[in-house]
Amino acid sequence: MKKVIVFITLVLAAANVLAGVLITEYHLFNAIATSMALLLTGGLLYVVTQSSLRDAFKVSYTFLFIFIGLVIYLLMLVSKPQMQDNWCIITSVLLIVFEAVILYIAIWVSKRH
Repeated sequence: MKKVIVFITLVLAAANVLAGVLITEYHLFNAIATSMALLLTGGLLYVVTQSSLRDAFKVSYTFLFIFIGLVIYLLMLVSKPQMQDNWCIITSVLLIVFEAVILYIAIWVSKRH
């Protein structure tokens, strides 16, 4: 499963970059931002599968991270192609921090028990 996550993440990111190069309406900024969203989501999913969490946590976090990753991807897709005053980027960063914090807490709690 771990290799499948890495493979799918890399294929989706490569297809996204290719779409950014081929489609003129798709700004390079958005292509890079959406690819980063895909790679971060794939990385978090990989960490979940590698962790020593119980199976129920792994399954629920996998679905949660896929859903939040999709939200981040869509936010980056529709964001303005600039960094300043971009609420889509701010929201995406907050969602990524939320994911990292709940994953850290779950791993920390599971090690204590």
